Amino acid sequence: MKKCLPIILALACMLLLAAAHRAPAYIAGAVNVMCAQTGLVLYEYRQHEKHYPASLVKVMTALVVLENVTDLDEIIVMSETAVALPWYAANMRLSAGDQLTVWEALHGIMLPSANEVANALAEFVAGSLADFLGMMNARAYELGAVNTHFVNACGLPGDGQHITAYDMSLIMREAVTHPVFLEIIGTEFFTFPASIRHPEGRTLRNTNRLIRDEDSFYSQFVVGGKTGWIRAAKNTLSTYSVQDNRGLIVTVLYTEGAAATFADTIALLSHGFSQLAGVPLPATPPREIVINTPQSDAPAVLHVPAATYAPPPQAPPTAVPTPSPWEAVTAFALVVAKLLAGVTVFAGVGIFLIYFLRRKIN
Repeated sequence: MKKCLPIILALACMLLLAAAHRAPAYIAGAVNVMCAQTGLVLYEYRQHEKHYPASLVKVMTALVVLENVTDLDEIIVMSETAVALPWYAANMRLSAGDQLTVWEALHGIMLPSANEVANALAEFVAGSLADFLGMMNARAYELGAVNTHFVNACGLPGDGQHITAYDMSLIMREAVTHPVFLEIIGTEFFTFPASIRHPEGRTLRNTNRLIRDEDSFYSQFVVGGKTGWIRAAKNTLSTYSVQDNRGLIVTVLYTEGAAATFADTIALLSHGFSQLAGVPLPATPPREIVINTPQSDAPAVLHVPAATYAPPPQAPPTAVPTPSPWEAVTAFALVVAKLLAGVTVFAGVGIFLIYFLRRKIN
């Protein structure tokens, strides 16, 4: 029996190694897990497959606003076109003539995901929605998000609007280089000023359950993110998290149910950070950033990975080719062949071990 011990230990090590590298459990239709500092993809599933983004569009809207507006106290006046929404669209019940500062409006699109506020921000920055869309699409292309196209600033369904999990992580990676954006996505509650329909003002809550400390999906490492839902997109979520001075972005698309996006993200964060532990990063201490924001009684202090604030490398954008039906069949056959080969190897080892032990016992 002692002679069998090395074989048993070797088999156990093989099983443990396979378990350590198995894919995380999730149900999302498309996934990307990206290192925020390096842009390295740590895990993916159909990351270049195009889907409706839903309200993840508002991350790009916020990014373009922050890159083009220096005074967050500037006043935005809601227009008739901005508040003209379909009945099912998320909103803050604002009317034409209502006013918000840019600071308040950014909270409006990132916390309660107000679509009329996204429209108003687009008009404020560019003068018209069409011109703002030109800025959004040009910026996406600059970031390497070449399989993304926007047709509105809020994420409501529209012909030709699509994004990929990989592209969304690229956009989120750029957005988190802005300290104001980090503070906003990490805010759980925000009090908005009086409006025509709400003369007393109102306090609204972030739709992201990952930052609610009493919630079952709460994660102490999550800085924040953006949720989304429309029927065509199902549920979507893009998340930024920091652990041990390492930043991680997780994007999940086409997920059935909001709870599933949070559960998927937690599983993917755990897997991603385990993979990220072996990735060499610049030996730079966390950067302490003091943010003086309009509604803050005292400056907010954020501790985030310093490398996150380096501009992302600008690789020449290349379109991802669409595989032909024959290539898709060949790829599927290759996956099946690898799976069968793995099963055959483990079965062979098991049969050999049983045979060997029975001979020793007899």
